[in-house]
Amino acid sequence: MVLTFIRKVALIVAVVFTSSSAFAEVRTLIELNGDKPAAALATAWKKVKDGEYQFTLDTSKEIGKGSKLSAAAVKDSLETKLGSTMGVKVNEDSATSVTVSYSGEEAAFLAAIAKTKIRAAQNAQLALESSTSEGGIRANPGNRHPKDGEVKATVISVQPGVIIARVNESKVADVKSGSKVKIKAESGAFKPTKPVFFAPEKLEGDVWLPKAGSVTAQ
Repeated sequence: MVLTFIRKVALIVAVVFTSSSAFAEVRTLIELNGDKPAAALATAWKKVKDGEYQFTLDTSKEIGKGSKLSAAAVKDSLETKLGSTMGVKVNEDSATSVTVSYSGEEAAFLAAIAKTKIRAAQNAQLALESSTSEGGIRANPGNRHPKDGEVKATVISVQPGVIIARVNESKVADVKSGSKVKIKAESGAFKPTKPVFFAPEKLEGDVWLPKAGSVTAQ
């Protein structure tokens, strides 16, 4: 009976410790106290103008698996998560500062920033990855940046023979980040909210015709 009691106490302590540790982990730029921003991974912030905030980063903090916070990680995380929904673009001002532009309401932007976890930038993540047989983790191909001549977008909807998507990142001059595009493609492999990559060749009306074999779902 005494042993059972000790086990129960140990279990309660373990649950409390785990919950406290999880609660203490900070992975967002800011937190919100009501509607007021509070420091998290960012130590300071200021409104530059309507639709634009600047954040000062605490690059001594880790964001998982030994990776330190960086401007590149902030750019990769925020543009991937919020680029298609809020038009978020991140400029790396310096190693410890970023300027974030967005569309929509300021309160909604701050709420989204307070919920969006910052993860290691893709180039840092790839350095940590190895094959599954070596005990490592596989890269998520949807997290990569587009290559030259390629566009990365998030699928909004799928229609017969056409994908409608929001551009996250573009390496093509005629396709702007944050814009909505129509892509001619067999639509069976594509799902809303999932990444898609394509290399546009020309416009036919308002539909982009991609280079053969360049449209890939992730």
